[in-house]
Amino acid sequence: MYCNLDLLLNGCLKTRSPRTPPRVALLIEGFPRPHHPLMEFAKLLFLLREHGAKATFVVDWNDIRERGLCASVGEMMQLLKHNEHEVAVKFKAAPCNASHLRQQAVEALHFLQRVYGITVLSAKVQCRLPNATAALAPLGVAVVDGIGDQRVLRDSEDVLNDLEVLLHDCRGAYCVCVSQLVARPV
Repeated sequence: MYCNLDLLLNGCLKTRSPRTPPRVALLIEGFPRPHHPLMEFAKLLFLLREHGAKATFVVDWNDIRERGLCASVGEMMQLLKHNEHEVAVKFKAAPCNASHLRQQAVEALHFLQRVYGITVLSAKVQCRLPNATAALAPLGVAVVDGIGDQRVLRDSEDVLNDLEVLLHDCRGAYCVCVSQLVARPV
């Protein structure tokens, strides 16, 4: 009797599929901060690679419009693209209306695609615009404010230390780009 029970239990345990670890979106906001050292950025990318983590770097559209053509920002963007991280755009839409937001998004998407070859899939909208999702969906951009399990870091002088702490806290989870947690707009 016990022999059969052992065989049955072993068979059941062997056929169970292993649980997949949870996915956590890692966002680095305020990227790139003014005078962000390129060497520090390279260390940040190395740290992400070392942990098998992907991140979404959130750029402020107003800021990138002003500083986006400088060489260091261009090099950082190319490194993000090469390392398969994502870029999301943060909009400060004022006044908060859908047509103004959509116009800003078109400009941002065109700029990032033309200058860096980066396709933006995600956006953060700072104002409370109930139809922001509907305004950006025709552009193929999802609003990611508070969607899924997100961990947000601020690009500061302590970003490397903050990232190490966050990656340590996220052990046992996959750190992914935020677009992997969002249903794509159709």
